[in-house]
Amino acid sequence: MSGATGRRGPAGAEADPDIFFFLSFAESSDTDDELVAIFFKDLRNEVRAVSGTRKSDPAATGFLSIANLRLGADWSEEIRTALGTCRVFVALSSPTYFASESCGREWQAFADRLVAYRTATGRDAPSLLPVSWRATEIPEHLGTIQYADRSLSTVVFDEGLLHVMRLTRHRDAYHEFVGKLAALIVRTARSHPIPPSRPGPDFYRLPAAFPAVPPTGGGAGAVPRQRDAEVTARQHPDGRPRTPPDLGGRGELPRLHGN
Repeated sequence: MSGATGRRGPAGAEADPDIFFFLSFAESSDTDDELVAIFFKDLRNEVRAVSGTRKSDPAATGFLSIANLRLGADWSEEIRTALGTCRVFVALSSPTYFASESCGREWQAFADRLVAYRTATGRDAPSLLPVSWRATEIPEHLGTIQYADRSLSTVVFDEGLLHVMRLTRHRDAYHEFVGKLAALIVRTARSHPIPPSRPGPDFYRLPAAFPAVPPTGGGAGAVPRQRDAEVTARQHPDGRPRTPPDLGGRGELPRLHGN
């Protein structure tokens, strides 16, 4: 398997993982993409601070999955590596997210690692963390998984992170939420060292966790199922190619894929 799964500490003991968190998101608009990129940067920087990771450290603190495919990028290999080595999976949930087959594959790939971890240790790892991007319900068939922001931020849980980021009056609430989520990610990653296990070679053949019609939420109505069309995902409605957001940072694995 390519890529390190963690650094080695004293006496060969495994230190913190290279990828603390995988941020899963379904593209819906350029505005959403830009705000998600900002959130990713803020969360990555806070995770670095909480974990004591230096900015100059080449290790990848986080991985952002967002629906703008960079032409020529070997996104399947990068996503497989990130999904197989990250310790925490953060899902920015929305009606569009639960309509996305690619996001369903990402979710399922990480959920399979949690099952393997429980089988090996007898412990449940609370390492799959949905965060409300737009108000929606988690599909019932996914079990008892609950939103991380339910306990971290009332305003984010009630109104969605997108709404909170758009309003100046919620600025303090946003930064407080990012700090609490970063602390939860680092604490969970260290408490539950999930062994690496990379998905198979063809990402598009992985089973999807959301095969059913997605739930509605926030008065937005049902969202039609989206097909995995790389060319469509890489273009604006007028046919112009999309420009991936500037994620910055060395070694952050900013490989982007079609929804």
